[in-house]
Amino acid sequence: MRRQLRFTTLLLGTIAIVIATAGLAAGAAGQTHPVDLRDVRRLAARHAPDGARDADVPRPDQRPPAVTTPSPPPPPTTTTAPPTTAPPTTAPPTTAPPPQAPAPAPRAGGGLVCPVQGPVSFVDSWGAARAGHGHIGVDMMAGYGTPTVAPIGGTLEQREISGGGLTWFLDGDDGTTYIGMHLSSFAHQGGGWVAAGTVIGYVGNTGNAAGGATHLHFEVHPGGGAAVNPYPYAAAAC
Repeated sequence: MRRQLRFTTLLLGTIAIVIATAGLAAGAAGQTHPVDLRDVRRLAARHAPDGARDADVPRPDQRPPAVTTPSPPPPPTTTTAPPTTAPPTTAPPTTAPPPQAPAPAPRAGGGLVCPVQGPVSFVDSWGAARAGHGHIGVDMMAGYGTPTVAPIGGTLEQREISGGGLTWFLDGDDGTTYIGMHLSSFAHQGGGWVAAGTVIGYVGNTGNAAGGATHLHFEVHPGGGAAVNPYPYAAAAC
């Protein structure tokens, strides 16, 4: 079909050129010949190949509509805001003031103040053999004249006794009696009630400790009765 259309179109074009040439020639000679298009169609049909007719040449109103390809849509426009990075906020370092050293306090433990206020050393000598008896105190070794203090608030009595030399007795407010022996001298003489930590004498070696190492012989009598091992009391307080 396409070959026939091309042939018909070529033929019609050739005829149109011939007619136009003839018309121009006649016009030049002063003659005019009207051209009947029906004669052109008959002439084309006569020379067209078999099967080609006027119907094979589409009229303008029979031509297929032109196909229009729509233009592609423009690409979407994406607007990306630049990231905003806030500078880190760093608080200036704060320097805490150095801790203040606490005020020194008497060494204490188990509710007691250490009865020797100075360098002291001792061991658990409860029951150790002594001349004619077992040891019922703890010997707290300290330099001559080291202060001895009331281990707890209570009523104080001071006197010299056989064997113990210069001795203080303290009936504590806790119901326990505390005893310190072999003092070199008394302090806060006259007795009466004293507060814990009050200086009541000084370390020495009087009594049967004469000529020996200076120390405080310390005893504990709960309820004013028989003595108990004072080492745990001294160890907790000193």
